[in-house]
Amino acid sequence: MEEFKNSSGACPEYELQIIFYAAEELEGAERDALEEHLDVCPRCVAALDAERKLLESVASNERLEPTAALLSSCRNRLEDSLDEMDHRSIWTRWMESLFPAHWLAMHPAASAAMLLLIGFSVGMLGPWHARPQGTPQGQPNMSQGSMLGYSPQELQSANVSGINWTPSQGNQPVQIQVQMNTERPIVVQGTVDDNNVKNVLLYVLHNNERFCPDVRMSAVELLKTRANDPDVQKALSRSVLLDRNAAVRLKALDALTAANADAANVQTMLDALTKDQNIGVRVEAINSLRTVSERGGLGGDPQAVKILQQTMRSDPNVYIRLQSAAALQEVQPNQ
Repeated sequence: MEEFKNSSGACPEYELQIIFYAAEELEGAERDALEEHLDVCPRCVAALDAERKLLESVASNERLEPTAALLSSCRNRLEDSLDEMDHRSIWTRWMESLFPAHWLAMHPAASAAMLLLIGFSVGMLGPWHARPQGTPQGQPNMSQGSMLGYSPQELQSANVSGINWTPSQGNQPVQIQVQMNTERPIVVQGTVDDNNVKNVLLYVLHNNERFCPDVRMSAVELLKTRANDPDVQKALSRSVLLDRNAAVRLKALDALTAANADAANVQTMLDALTKDQNIGVRVEAINSLRTVSERGGLGGDPQAVKILQQTMRSDPNVYIRLQSAAALQEVQPNQ
């Protein structure tokens, strides 16, 4: 392992302790040892003073930012409202033109009778009209029902309108239902271990611009149980780095943390830590790196050590700086 080099002026063996000490996070024997050292080392005293000034500067300029969850919620509500405005059915518009809301309110008895008549007519005529010629009554129409297969062409043009699942009971896998609209409605059912289901969820993540945040977040949540699958890891990494919704990036980071740590996963977390513009995502990235370091997954990665050293010294967020120092302490306990 490359020798720990510092630019703060402090003694290398005390640099991490000085950061924790300045933030009032150092206790016990380590605190006592550092205080004894500070009595005889002007270099470390100067480093401690610089650290405290940096903390004061950060605290004086700190500003509250909306959480990723709040941003996602507001964005989802806006998108839902726009969808409702743009996708009202022709039937709804026709009904509104014939029976304005104020007319229905002024004539409740007549409107109730009219609605009953319309509902009865639809109930009688709808099933007959929807059943294609040659389909006996009582037989399911498979183009409208549950389909376990689909063609690549259908997937390319599909719009995933919803992902539903039932909570698992005991050791039973989660049952998933993905509703897709193509030239024919398709419902893909099964568990995430089924390739048909997995491929649809991966398609959602690889084409995130086509699907709403709720659908993408559901796909991430369900793929988490297969986080060690190489294809799933690639899709999760792509979501962490490229998805436009911060809440989706947060959930993808959490799912990626559940996977076995490898160089590609660690690099994704490091990129999120250093490049993401959302503070919530950056905090989740350092938390993920802490988890990986606790498992011993950063011990042989000099790039990770280098980036953690940089964030420990200069990141504007105090929590990220402290967590970076703690991760380094786990990687290099003797430094």
